[in-house]
Amino acid sequence: MAATVEHLDQICTTLDKLTLDALTLMQEEIDLKINAENAMIGGETHLAKTRYILGHNSVSNLQLPTENSPEFNALTVVHTNDDEYGVKQFDLESHKPDNETYLNPSKWFGYLVPHDLQFAQNLYRQALQWLVQAANVQNRLRENCLQIKQLKELKQELSSN
Repeated sequence: MAATVEHLDQICTTLDKLTLDALTLMQEEIDLKINAENAMIGGETHLAKTRYILGHNSVSNLQLPTENSPEFNALTVVHTNDDEYGVKQFDLESHKPDNETYLNPSKWFGYLVPHDLQFAQNLYRQALQWLVQAANVQNRLRENCLQIKQLKELKQELSSN
């Protein structure tokens, strides 16, 4: 009986720690998503300024690649892998534009683009980094909640004995 009480105390202590970790992860995820949202809003504002400066036909979907456009590789690619605990993790692989394999998308709008377009591009890159971090935090939170659920079930089993 004493061993069961000791196990219950350990489980309760672990549950407390995991619950606090879950709250910390939730706050981190919220902060990352707020940062990403603010970066996206800033990017949209700079795109609007660029469109105003260059004219509404100079910054539109007409400049975007179509099916008939030559092939190119993305400057940033998101990769998925599993960490040592089997939790999915995302990471970004970024490349520098080299005018052959990796093209700078801002050049689709001309070679002398306003600084606002470059600012927008940088803000969107930052938003992507924050969203990848938020996805990683969300996966850690999901794993944390799974551990809490398993410990609650074990606690229920030990309490009923």
